[in-house]
Amino acid sequence: MKLPLEYNKLSKFFDAVGSGSTNAVNSLIGKILKKHKIKTVLDLTCGTGSQILWLAKHGYKVVGSDYSPELLKTAKAKLKKEKLNITLFHGDMRTQKIGKFDAVITIFNAVGHVSKKGFEKTMRNIYQNLNTNGIYVFDIFNINSLNSKDMSSLDTDVTKKIEGTKIHIYQYSRLDKKKGLLVSCDNYTLQEPGKKTKQFKVKFPLQIYTALELTNMLNKNGFTVIEKMGRDGSRFSDKRTKEMLIVAQKIAD
Repeated sequence: MKLPLEYNKLSKFFDAVGSGSTNAVNSLIGKILKKHKIKTVLDLTCGTGSQILWLAKHGYKVVGSDYSPELLKTAKAKLKKEKLNITLFHGDMRTQKIGKFDAVITIFNAVGHVSKKGFEKTMRNIYQNLNTNGIYVFDIFNINSLNSKDMSSLDTDVTKKIEGTKIHIYQYSRLDKKKGLLVSCDNYTLQEPGKKTKQFKVKFPLQIYTALELTNMLNKNGFTVIEKMGRDGSRFSDKRTKEMLIVAQKIAD
């Protein structure tokens, strides 16, 4: 997996470049879990803990796992500060087997970091981590709603000051519909007090899908789609919903 710099080298800036819709997404996830009477949740891409902290505070029994050791360090620090007892694991969502849960989540386009074959492997692994009739909740960009001529809505251009370091972040994307890829081009400029300016650049692909393609993949790997919506909770539209959230249920063994 080729990952953004803030997953490793620039991990302390991860939350600064994260989605501004975290609270809304967490609230939506909470509504979905409540609707399906979920009690235990495994977050296989927990990052710095945005979902697991919220869920734990709202009464769910939660376990977190992530591919990045650096992001897990931040998550552990947050848990300590909040005095929350949540077990964290370092592992790959394609292979990490932890136990049986009512729900598994992978949020904020996390599954886009693996190939299509990798995502199918992830689905099969998630199946093994779910209780009978458990649900899998995830989000990803909807390729049918994206136009290669108008990608500006996905751009990020911000300047922030974090722990004394001034950071300018410029991110833009390019769409390759033939390959089903959203290629992110990330540029960071860091100015630490008394030091020379540092610049970092990286490009990485995000695998994206149509809703139909996801439905077929999930069906093939032991799931049935029971809900489909925008990541903001809006009604799904194949041509207008840019970020879709899928709820799939494990088909009985």
